[in-house]
Amino acid sequence: MNITDRITQLVLARKPDTGVRGVKRQISNTCGISYEAVRQWFAGDTGNIKNENLLAIAEGFDTTVDWLLVGTGDPPKRHATSNVLTGDFTRKPKDDELIIPQYDVVGSMGPGKVAPKAYLETVRNITVRTEYLREQGVAYSHYSNLAVITGFGESMGATFASGDPLIIDIGVNTVEVDGVYVFTLDDMLYIKRLQRLPKMIRMISDNETFPPFDIKGADLEGLIIHARVLMAWNARKL
Repeated sequence: MNITDRITQLVLARKPDTGVRGVKRQISNTCGISYEAVRQWFAGDTGNIKNENLLAIAEGFDTTVDWLLVGTGDPPKRHATSNVLTGDFTRKPKDDELIIPQYDVVGSMGPGKVAPKAYLETVRNITVRTEYLREQGVAYSHYSNLAVITGFGESMGATFASGDPLIIDIGVNTVEVDGVYVFTLDDMLYIKRLQRLPKMIRMISDNETFPPFDIKGADLEGLIIHARVLMAWNARKL
């Protein structure tokens, strides 16, 4: 069962006679977003489900974000009283710390990998002090948009190594400034540097043995920006 299956389960539990279109309309109203955006989720583009959407669904249908992401079985009640400890997935800053979830998605720094359908699959968290991010000059759209993924491949080796965890901002979905992005092109998932140029975007590998590639014309229509890479969490054996 994937995330859209669980969303459907929530809506049908409350309104059993609701059809597929009705489910999408309910979620559209709950999240305050367009019907077309929700339709794209159900078509497999779950990478566009933002954290605020998950929070709105969890609150609107009395369940938890963690169940929406990775749950099995019946959805738990968000406000239920029990002896089971539940995680705080709101990720609001506490004592100048942020809890950043790690997404089980493999980004390719080489020839590209097929983008997974279940893009939002939280499997573990890291905690980092906001002061440290400020010291590193890391700016982000909103703390709830921070996540960690792992990149594999050698094409970005001059900047970060294969297997390094990368802190990303999933609230960035356009290339407004040059930088390293997580994106899909022709259904392949990449982590590459993108440079804005007149009428095109240049895809650059920081490893010079990999030549740049210009995305232009019809190819631009197939470019989907999932996130901007803010920093690499490098680890080196000493």
